[in-house]
Amino acid sequence: MDIAAVIELSQTGDKAAYARLVEHYQAPLFAFLGRFGVNQAQAEEIAQEVFVRAWQHLDQFDARRAAFSTWLFTFARNLAINELQRASTRNESADDEALLQARCEQPQPLGELLDKERQRLLQAALRQLPLADRSVLALVYLSDLDLAAIARIEGCSVGAVKTRLHRARHKLRQLMGTGND
Repeated sequence: MDIAAVIELSQTGDKAAYARLVEHYQAPLFAFLGRFGVNQAQAEEIAQEVFVRAWQHLDQFDARRAAFSTWLFTFARNLAINELQRASTRNESADDEALLQARCEQPQPLGELLDKERQRLLQAALRQLPLADRSVLALVYLSDLDLAAIARIEGCSVGAVKTRLHRARHKLRQLMGTGND
């Protein structure tokens, strides 16, 4: 699929072409939001809003200024930060939600339980990081974004991205108990 051609078709109002864009970027967007530390329900809402806003502002996208993924993930980053800030003011707890969900699930094999526990610990550690550091970490682990694209999304220099990434990785290792300190 030639993404540039699909973007151009979408910009002419072709809804089928835009649906192909949504399909192409949906998995990476959910991966980003998960790494950013939002729960599944929040990720679904944010992703829907990202794609709606992108459709509404498609005429403003300029491929000479940034890649479509950079433009799209900028929407996602900003919406995720807003949602996480609202959630923290409402004192929502993803841990409470996970505990409630775990009580309703069927018994699972030990390996699955250990994987879920590791994931829960990682999400809890991520939530302790500043949003800016969490954002950089989440963006770095998207395979199609380089540091220059991440810097554009974050609105900072590549050097600042490298510094924040180093700091975030170090802090995350400490929070997970795998640091060398």
